Amino acid sequence: MGFPHPTIDVPGNWPLVRAEVENAVHRDTLSDELSRGLNGDESIVSGHVCATTWILCPDATHTLLVKHPSLGWSTPGGHVERDESTRDAGLRELEEETGLTRYDVRAVSDAPTFVHVTDRGGERPHRHWNVAWLYVADMDAPLSPIEGARWWPVDALPEGPADLRSKTPELVTLLAGS
Repeated sequence: MGFPHPTIDVPGNWPLVRAEVENAVHRDTLSDELSRGLNGDESIVSGHVCATTWILCPDATHTLLVKHPSLGWSTPGGHVERDESTRDAGLRELEEETGLTRYDVRAVSDAPTFVHVTDRGGERPHRHWNVAWLYVADMDAPLSPIEGARWWPVDALPEGPADLRSKTPELVTLLAGS
């Protein structure tokens, strides 16, 4: 696929990214499928590997979202490039989309939290295999005014991808237990 730049695509042979996915905190059928796809299994849905950063404030009452042109309000994230881990790609996208850097956030785990997917339609339908990382950030950290990032109460999330409403409560519970 390799669109829009040299991305990590599945199926393909990507052992470093596969190792990240295999260490995910919450393994399920999606993470198992992606692991197989990162080992070249051509029976899975083809697509790009993406990284998402789910950011909660320390008391888990708010989450940081960005306004995406086609997804609406969404978690920061984007395509993983061939020279990156999913963690590095997620942190790069976080800085590009919100202004927060790796120094502004604290990882909840040394592994990704879960895998989720976004199926894209249009001229070139394909899947985004999203490897999600969970971080905590102070709501007082300055955000980029350009990209439209803002904090939302977790009990009043805006319209956006379906996984935004289904996964956020799980992450709040996970953070409370850490």
